[in-house]
Amino acid sequence: MNRRAVVAGIVVVLAFVGGCTDSKKPAPASSSPSTKSDAPVKGGTLRLGIERPKSLDPAAVSPGSQSELLVADLLFDGLTHLDDKGVTAGPAIAGAWTSSPDQKSWQFTLRPDARFSNGRAIGAADVKYSLERVAKKGETSLAALRIDHIVGFGAFSTGAAPDLSGVRVVDEHILAIDLDTPLSVLPELLSAPEFGIVPKEAVEAAAPSFAAAPVGSGPFSFAGQTGDVVKLVRAAQGSAYLDGIELHEYDTADIGKSYDDFIADRLDWSLVPNDRAEDAAQRYGADNFRPFDIQLFYAFNLLDPTFADVRFRQAIVKAIDRAAIVKAVYPGIADPLVGVVPAGVAGHVDDACGEPCRFDPAASKALLAQAFPDGKVPTINLDFFTGTREAAVAGTVVSNLAAVGIQANPRPKSPEDYDPFVVTGQQQLFRFTAIGVYPSPDGYLAPLFLSGSRDNVTGFSNPQVDQELDVARATADTAGRQNLYQQAEKDIMQQAPIVPIAQIRTKAVVSRRVHDLVLTVNGTFAADKVWLSAG
Repeated sequence: MNRRAVVAGIVVVLAFVGGCTDSKKPAPASSSPSTKSDAPVKGGTLRLGIERPKSLDPAAVSPGSQSELLVADLLFDGLTHLDDKGVTAGPAIAGAWTSSPDQKSWQFTLRPDARFSNGRAIGAADVKYSLERVAKKGETSLAALRIDHIVGFGAFSTGAAPDLSGVRVVDEHILAIDLDTPLSVLPELLSAPEFGIVPKEAVEAAAPSFAAAPVGSGPFSFAGQTGDVVKLVRAAQGSAYLDGIELHEYDTADIGKSYDDFIADRLDWSLVPNDRAEDAAQRYGADNFRPFDIQLFYAFNLLDPTFADVRFRQAIVKAIDRAAIVKAVYPGIADPLVGVVPAGVAGHVDDACGEPCRFDPAASKALLAQAFPDGKVPTINLDFFTGTREAAVAGTVVSNLAAVGIQANPRPKSPEDYDPFVVTGQQQLFRFTAIGVYPSPDGYLAPLFLSGSRDNVTGFSNPQVDQELDVARATADTAGRQNLYQQAEKDIMQQAPIVPIAQIRTKAVVSRRVHDLVLTVNGTFAADKVWLSAG
């Protein structure tokens, strides 16, 4: 099991999903779509209020930070980007690609006009360098772990090999990627902001710091920073309508100030602090409260014989009232979760688990009676890390389980101690966070539930599910692949390896002068499509 991937960002992921304002005049509720009579126009600067990113380097992005993902996506392009429906990848730095029938060998042809913001042409060697920067992080990076199927990843990430052998420069404009196993969603994976293409000479220059003043490859270029305002301008060969974007940075504790500035018309878009989410929804509507790709679970240690009987696990799942937990602990911050593939990801099913996950104390008691006819229901340990919300969730879980006859002993640990503890094998029913990195069912199902996966924190192993996931990864047809993932998710949830709790939201307000700004599940938007009304 991988120690980093289990709990990456667990403590901080809720900090940025933030609030609204107490203005006397309600602000606009949502971005306005364009119409035939209201055609897009060029010009203007979009002002965004975001949480202060720790770095502008895409390889340093935290997958739990909506703001860092957004900034990386504005400044950098990867080989691909997702289409408007978030289903399949379209061209970005790469203009076209092909794969072998077994989905293990890929060849990407770069656009001949692709340029960095300093005007230099982007070549295949730049892509190799960029992917190797991420891969080198190894088990310290979720993004790196998602490309561990590339041939030679293990040797390179541990320093045993000088380069990532599975990424090959064929010529100046052609890059080949060889995989250990089939992965039909590789183009979708490579669309993630963390895989933005960077120039080696700028990254390794003594000054300026690339993390603070990067040379980008995306639709907008870094143009400088004054105080808390980062200025971006449309890339020289970019097709964006906007002339530029201003990133107004706020500390996490001051994100409410972003809303005050939004109300005062000093911003066009802003995050909403958690403690003002309900007020924001009442004042401005919730059109821009969008699902974010962070999910909160409790997971069973299936290697512990205590949970060997699936009926016991199912009884626990049915005993826990996730809707009540979300209402009490995460009001306006999250939505109840019933499945593995989150809302906002293509292939998501609204009620993937169905009846097995339905809150039903009576059915839970019946399952316990079947599993333990002698009435000797085992006492279990509930493992979680300390924090006000975590304690509240754990308290509800303990109470819910007690109501059906299951005693659960809370075992809180500090965040520092929790990370290593949950991979010791001593954990029982334990809290963890899932982040997909790339918005595909594969980003959740395969890492967490494929037998032998380094991120399989539960020890789940099921030959039928393995086959479904393996076949899905080898299936080029999008519809067929999605069907296989949906069946795998259903089969996984029938075995009750986890207790789904909640999915986090990105919460924002948008001025009416902003058009066609639609947040994706990773908190980004298609910046080249956004435009501003006059006035």
